[in-house]
Amino acid sequence: MANHGPSYGLSRELQKKNDARFVLEEAIEVLTWIENITGERFSFDVTTCESSTDVSNLLKDGVMLCKLIEKLDPQCRVVYNKKPKMAFPMMENISNFLAAAKRFGVIECLRLLAAVAQMRSSHLEHPAWVVKLAQSSPRQFPEAVMRRGEMVIPLQYGTNKCASQKGMSPYGLPRQIKPDPHG
Repeated sequence: MANHGPSYGLSRELQKKNDARFVLEEAIEVLTWIENITGERFSFDVTTCESSTDVSNLLKDGVMLCKLIEKLDPQCRVVYNKKPKMAFPMMENISNFLAAAKRFGVIECLRLLAAVAQMRSSHLEHPAWVVKLAQSSPRQFPEAVMRRGEMVIPLQYGTNKCASQKGMSPYGLPRQIKPDPHG
């Protein structure tokens, strides 16, 4: 990737927001999980990562991501470039991974990928940081209970007493100054 100078304005705000959300310890946990699932190691030790740039450099070619989704879903075959050198094949690998992850049922991120894999009772071992996803648990109430709810007037509806628009003027309307008839 190219080196860019400092960002300004909206770009800088977005960069600060992304930097604030990044937690290095969590990223290292996810990278370690990827190594454990795939059975392969990254180009350098993940515990030596010091920033989000180091983490993105490990994942930017998309090869380990494609191997990960193939291990999580053995029926999923992802076509990917095994040794990409240029930016376009790297982006294509990541695009193929994202498409496979979407078919797997994941939309947001690698942590969620681990959670969905655990939910599907995958044959792989999952670490303690993987969040268990909620299962559907529909409730069935008897008709009598449903009717009792209709008899109560909920307080959430609020009231319109004492509500008026007195003193309010439309946005952008100039102040109406009228001569005082008494003075």
